[in-house]
Amino acid sequence: MDQLIKYILDETRVIGDAPAVFAGTILVIAAIIWWAMSWRYSGIIKNRERTIALYKNRLGGASPDEAKAKMDSLEGQIWTLKDRVWPKLNPASVVDLENALKTKARPEEVTILPQDIDSMFLARDLVDAFTRIGWAAKQETNTNGIPEGLSVWPDNELGLVVREALDKATGVRVTIRDDKHVREHGNIVIGIGYKTV
Repeated sequence: MDQLIKYILDETRVIGDAPAVFAGTILVIAAIIWWAMSWRYSGIIKNRERTIALYKNRLGGASPDEAKAKMDSLEGQIWTLKDRVWPKLNPASVVDLENALKTKARPEEVTILPQDIDSMFLARDLVDAFTRIGWAAKQETNTNGIPEGLSVWPDNELGLVVREALDKATGVRVTIRDDKHVREHGNIVIGIGYKTV
């Protein structure tokens, strides 16, 4: 321990003999440390500034509250779009639909007209159900003039029976439309328009 104290006192005398050199050395070392830390942290700061600029660009300069409001609005739009999708018919509803129609007079053809992709599952279920009871059924993509919701045409006895069976199977009010051309050819057309919420 005495040797350590003696060594420190000897070194202190060396510093006392050359204070300017010692102070200069300390300043040089401090400057090198300062430069190294500045260089390192300036890189980190620039990286963060680029990230912030990217977020600001993506947000169009919106504040965090404005961005949250926009995201909430988009989430609401997604839920609205999900509500437009027509669900598949459950198995019990398919059986009820088939039982209600299989004893009725068969039309020449049943055409299912889905408005868009949101109604494809229901359209497939209906084509399958009509095919199982022996009715010729097909799905077409001509979607001009289909009203919202479910509709059946023509307005005749078989059209009314199909409308009533669809009412029960889907739980949705089905409208009836008249179409002279469809009536003359003995066809039934089911339009699956946009789902009303």
